[in-house]
Amino acid sequence: MKKTLVVSYTPRVDSNTKKLTDFFLETCKEKTKIDFLDLTKDTPDLLLEENLNLFVKRNFGGVSLSPEENQLMKKNDAMMQQVLDADFIILSHPMFNLSLPATVKAWIDAIIQAGKTFLLTDKGYQGLCTEKKALVLMTTGSDHGIALEKPTNYATDLLKSCFAIMGMPSTHISAYGMNAYPNQVNDILEKTKQEIKTVCNEWYN
Repeated sequence: MKKTLVVSYTPRVDSNTKKLTDFFLETCKEKTKIDFLDLTKDTPDLLLEENLNLFVKRNFGGVSLSPEENQLMKKNDAMMQQVLDADFIILSHPMFNLSLPATVKAWIDAIIQAGKTFLLTDKGYQGLCTEKKALVLMTTGSDHGIALEKPTNYATDLLKSCFAIMGMPSTHISAYGMNAYPNQVNDILEKTKQEIKTVCNEWYN
């Protein structure tokens, strides 16, 4: 049975993003083995002075780390390994201020690792996760699906590019306007759930 890693960041009470995540879990639980990562409870380590320099030394310099240094990398390395162990990746999150919540970006920073999920060559990035697929579920308060003079959704393109670095094709399903259209929330959720079901049927059948 294929393995799916579900990575969820849904901190808000009565989260609409969580409703979509729960729908995916209920729809696909019999079709795949699921590993669940709750980023609200298990947060990645930010890349700060100490661990960032260790990351550069190890992943780009090829220098072996001491046991003490490896301990500082342990949490993010474990999250990266979850990705390597999975066939499918589900990432669910709301939009914060036109882009990703900081915790979600920290997870992305943890899993994009030179020599593990990608190689940097003289021709650019070479993804090492080409046999995997990703699905991103995102909700927004405003309607970012309408044509505007200036772009207001920086989250989707950012994630597409990040998954592409790892060689992973990604599908993006977004429920726009949850605050803009309060009387249409149930309809928006139902439409989005049907899109999720379509992807599940394509992946697991």
